[in-house]
Amino acid sequence: MSRLAAWSLLVALTVLLAACTSSDSATPSPATGGAPATVSPADDGDGSTTLAAEPETRTYRIVTLGDAYTYGAGTETPGRDSWPKQVETVLNQRGERRVFVRNLAEQGKASLDVINDQLAEVGGYTPDVVTLQVGVNDIVTKETQAYAENVAQILEELLRILPAERIFVITTPDHTLTKWGPEYGSSEVVEGLNGDLVQVASARGIAVIDIGPVNERVTVDPSLLVDSYPSRPYPTAKQYAGWAELIGRHINDALENVQP
Repeated sequence: MSRLAAWSLLVALTVLLAACTSSDSATPSPATGGAPATVSPADDGDGSTTLAAEPETRTYRIVTLGDAYTYGAGTETPGRDSWPKQVETVLNQRGERRVFVRNLAEQGKASLDVINDQLAEVGGYTPDVVTLQVGVNDIVTKETQAYAENVAQILEELLRILPAERIFVITTPDHTLTKWGPEYGSSEVVEGLNGDLVQVASARGIAVIDIGPVNERVTVDPSLLVDSYPSRPYPTAKQYAGWAELIGRHINDALENVQP
């Protein structure tokens, strides 16, 4: 073989070897069983990388109706320390579900005010749970004779929105347990009003949450009452926290049975 022929053969073998090496180092195609090639931004159509959308977390809505005790009167920050807000905070911290509380309660409201000023707003929030706590201002204004009828009307309207097991009524605390409370009405009146509440709610299959066991501690624990001038029989954030514990259990149980 001549030198020219031998050189030509060597060049050909070199080129062939380089081609084989390049082929072996390339990213294998899916058909060969290797990892799929990465799609470039240009291939994605808009210059960005597409990520799979995360499933949306459902927010459960709670609407609370009532007077100063639900509003959170007596605390410096009702938007943080009222029992509805404390229920919201605790349930969200548990992480089992996301909840949102819309507190429609206001100071100075009686049962008739709930009908006139709050009830119409409930449906717009498509609530999963609704609570009602009202009565102290019916006592203060000496309008308790219409209380049972008013509560019945409120509950009948709520039953048009939700089943009975997702509606809760909450007792009015006994303000006469405080030294200045009797000026707002006797303990017998408070007991009678709460009795009417239980009767009206029970007749409709609606649960009553009694916050009395927490409220009764004010006789031995001054930190449960606001110390201010002029004095008012208002709970502190600490007492509201005790209420929130009782009420939150019922709400949490009710939400467990709501379809996501």
